[in-house]
Amino acid sequence: MLRRAELDDDLACRRAATPAPQGIEELLAVELPAVGEELGGAVVPIDYGTSTELTVTAADLVAALRRQQKAGRIVVSVEDVRRLSGGFSKEMLMARATYSDGSGERFVVRKVAPGRRADGLRAEYDVLSSAFRSGCPVPEPWWYDSEALGTPAIATSALSGTPAGDPNGWLAPPSSALLATVARAAAQQHQVELEAFDANPLPPLISAEDRREALAERRAVLDGLWADGDDAWAPAFHLVLDWLESAIPESADPPVLVHGDFGPHNFLIEGDELSGILDWERSHAGLAVEDLAYLRPTLDDESWNAFMREYVAAGGREPSDDALVWYIVWQDFWRAVSAYRMRSLFLRSPDQVLYGISGLLLAPGFLTSAVRSVSSAHAVTGARPC
Repeated sequence: MLRRAELDDDLACRRAATPAPQGIEELLAVELPAVGEELGGAVVPIDYGTSTELTVTAADLVAALRRQQKAGRIVVSVEDVRRLSGGFSKEMLMARATYSDGSGERFVVRKVAPGRRADGLRAEYDVLSSAFRSGCPVPEPWWYDSEALGTPAIATSALSGTPAGDPNGWLAPPSSALLATVARAAAQQHQVELEAFDANPLPPLISAEDRREALAERRAVLDGLWADGDDAWAPAFHLVLDWLESAIPESADPPVLVHGDFGPHNFLIEGDELSGILDWERSHAGLAVEDLAYLRPTLDDESWNAFMREYVAAGGREPSDDALVWYIVWQDFWRAVSAYRMRSLFLRSPDQVLYGISGLLLAPGFLTSAVRSVSSAHAVTGARPC
């Protein structure tokens, strides 16, 4: 199916206009259980794992833990090694360590996938460490090692809980109690001292000039993909990018620690409690509204208002409407460009099926969402809707 679609620039338009054939739905359900909205709107967890096979063994993990040995804890064995969903650039696994005193605990290793860039993981570890020391609900960082497992890796404690959602949103409507714990965690994170960081995984996104530079980077990505001519997706990308460039908000809000991917797919929950916030690889110094804008489209008005009441009561600042709308569009646009770039990689190497999933199935959804938000913004300001 992906092979037939790899050169089909009109795929997104046709898929939006007509339902997929029953045979395709069945194929997706069996072969691509991470497609989400492609299955007639059904909510399906998305697994972005880089591989179904582990690149490290239990023996490798024993050696790494002994190399970074915790005081008074002598590792005897590592068991129950299993892969977790970790993204395109990271390999994640969970295992159980047993110590010489008979005790044991689960831990998680997040390592750079073979062939991927290694920059940013050290900074991610430092941010995670500061967030943990500040009392944020994050796993306890154990160590960073640039070579013990072949590529740079970090190890943390394993938090209990289940994922609250996927990039499509919540797996189940969140209760008011759960939203309250998320709001308090967001407010707490946005009060972490930025001076604690020497570096962040991503550049700052604080000033209007920072936003212009971020947009220029996204435009350069698109220009590179269209070096030999654009395609049927280009008008939609240009529409969103032009709007973002023309509507850059000015803001006097103080900079905060931004998670950068603050959505239900990175929340672990236990009942009505948030047990952890995962995946800090896009964290940076920025404005709190950026995280809030990631969450806003996943909530109805009533839930959003309740969330904001808790957030402000816990010390957060209410964002301006203009900034919130801009960042909602920015989040979808950023993800659309990234997924679209994976489409280009898939066209060059059709054997990389995960790139096909992202580029052919996820990119249209992100781009469509951004276009709809821009159209709504035009309508509110009285301009001609697109």
